[in-house]
Amino acid sequence: MGFETYYQAIPASSELLDVARQDLEAGEYFWSVLFMFRAPRIEHLLSGGPPIPGQVKLWHLVVEHLRTRPDLGGLNTTLDRHWDRLHFVLSAERRDESGTDEDPLIKLAIRGEDEIAEHVRGGQGVPLRYTRPETVGRIAHMLDGVRFESLRRHFTAVAMDEGSVYKHPHPAQLDDDWHALQEYFERFRVFYGSAAKHADGVLVHRD
Repeated sequence: MGFETYYQAIPASSELLDVARQDLEAGEYFWSVLFMFRAPRIEHLLSGGPPIPGQVKLWHLVVEHLRTRPDLGGLNTTLDRHWDRLHFVLSAERRDESGTDEDPLIKLAIRGEDEIAEHVRGGQGVPLRYTRPETVGRIAHMLDGVRFESLRRHFTAVAMDEGSVYKHPHPAQLDDDWHALQEYFERFRVFYGSAAKHADGVLVHRD
């Protein structure tokens, strides 16, 4: 078991959030929306037994979104278990240094903005969060200004161990893990840029 993070863009006008808040059953299965956008086949809902009405309601909304915006099927990304490593190298505050103006946005980019509702949680009990379109735009602008290679000095085994970074790398793997983190960051940056271009909000699922 471990905590991974997933991100999915959704239209600002989507009814998905309201359904999750108002329908307890839909809210309890809201985490599955992130996977429905990538593989919206009804067979996936039926593989575990009889269909769950609240989840089917979400599925119909996702299918309608994909009908009008097919690009949403690819407007997602993940940081897997690298989310805290990225937070650590990007954020002075996360490193227990003097904070910068960007630190609050960095935290929102990685962890999400607002909890959707008390009952909207992942399998390990972490609340799903929604980041509003206006915040997504600010995050995209901030990420475009990051010169990622300059942050390599923070990516050391000692610093990350002292900072209690989740799943911090072994010293022998630092170079390989740094290159992997660069790739995760680039996909993260492109994702937020694309979501901002469409004025979409972002669902954040850490589980």
